[in-house]
Parts: sequence; C-alpha cells; structure tokens
Amino acid sequence: MEDVPVQGLVASSFINTSSLGLKLMVVGRRKPGTTLAEHRHHIRNIHGELVLRYIVTDPEHAPRRYVQNQVFDGLYRPTAPGHDPFALNRDFVTQIWTTDMAALARSRETDFYRDFLKNDEDNFVDQSTVMFMPVREREMMSRRIPANGACKLFSFIQKAQDADAQQFMRVWMSGVAALKEEAVATKICRHVQNDVMTKSGAPSLADGIDEFWLEDEVSTRALLKKWQAWLCDAMVRPGLVTETGTFALLAHEAVLYAGRH
Repeated sequence: MEDVPVQGLVASSFINTSSLGLKLMVVGRRKPGTTLAEHRHHIRNIHGELVLRYIVTDPEHAPRRYVQNQVFDGLYRPTAPGHDPFALNRDFVTQIWTTDMAALARSRETDFYRDFLKNDEDNFVDQSTVMFMPVREREMMSRRIPANGACKLFSFIQKAQDADAQQFMRVWMSGVAALKEEAVATKICRHVQNDVMTKSGAPSLADGIDEFWLEDEVSTRALLKKWQAWLCDAMVRPGLVTETGTFALLAHEAVLYAGRH
C-alpha cells in the first residue's frame, strides 16, 4: 500500500452534517476473545488509519465524513439475546456519511476497500451481531460542541406495530421541547433525530434514533434518566413504542474526518 500522509484529516470542527446525504450507523461488539482495550486500539489506530488513507487515495468513493463513538455504558432491552441484537451490550457506533445507497455500494466494491478495509473487519468486530442502519438525519438543535470532543447519548426507539405513524412522529419530535424546563437540557450541545431507512415490508429493530451531544459523562447520564422517563410517559404508556422498544448507548465521540466544508 502506498504510504500516503493523512495528517490534517483529523478535525474537531463541526459542519452541518444534514447536507452530507445518507449516514450509515454501524452498531457493533468487539471480536470475541479480545479485551475492550485491544478493540479500541485496533478500531482507532489500525482500522481508523486505513479509512483515513482511503479518503486520501480515493476521495470519490471514500466516506464524506467518518466518526467513531466508543461506548462506555448503556441500557439494553430486556429480551432474549438470541432474538434481539439490542439485548446485548455494544462497544462501538461507527458513522459513515455517503451520498446515497448506490454510492455506499460502490465504495464497498473498490480495490482499496476489498484489499484493506474488508479484510481488517474480522480482526476487531463480532460479525455475527453487527448491525448496519442507514439513516437520514434531522437537526433539532445545535450550539457549541466542546473542542476536545463530546459525550453522546444514542437512544433507539421502535414504533409499536399498531401505532399511528404520524402520531408517533409528532410525539417523538416534541421530545426536546419537553426537556427545556429541565436543568439537564442546558447541557445539551446538539440534538439530531435519525429516521431509520428500511426496505418496504422489512422488519426494523429501530424506527428512530436520537443522538445527543453533551459536555461530560455526568450530564450524559443525567440526560439518559430524563429522556428514558419522558419516553416512558409520552411514548411507551400511550402505546406508540413497545414496552421493550427502547435501547440506549453512552459514548465518547472521535471525529476522525470532519468532512469538507
């Protein structure tokens, strides 16, 4: 592989990611038999560097933005692990921006992806439980994000099968307004809602994903409690979300490639 410098690609600056097209969320667990420290070293310092080299060598097909989120805690669904991937703990959420699904498919067909990235995935990922979730994001609020990175709350919700889709969306989108009187809301730096894209008629493990940026772990944990309480009162009890339809992850964000302004 050609020795291409990647210095300067890693950036903490923020751009309006809603304009970058489709976002793929890869939610996964580390390879069995490896420690969390080993996994984090590999995903950041080996696989992450390969992605940055991909961006340098083939910007046409490489990700338009690339973010890794290291999970440090979470709330999992009280269901059987063999039937529900969200009943298992998770170690990472990788986010890849691309133009559309066709561009994503082309990116995974290049020589660089096949020769370097695909072959490396087995070295740090539990392939049997990894989830690929393409989403379209909608920015709900935004203000300054800490320059040294942010803590994040990912909240996954699943619509009840017989719930009205429009009512589900109206209530879900009203969630941040319901938190405005809470002290924890002042700690939120940014909030994005992600609509999960699924094939027509295909089952979905999540219909929506909330993504909150906060300044520290204490604020993130406090928001998780408030947000879960709101979901229970506003969406689970009225039957808009299934009783086992919520799942949350707390993570530290690392923006490896901020994207082009």
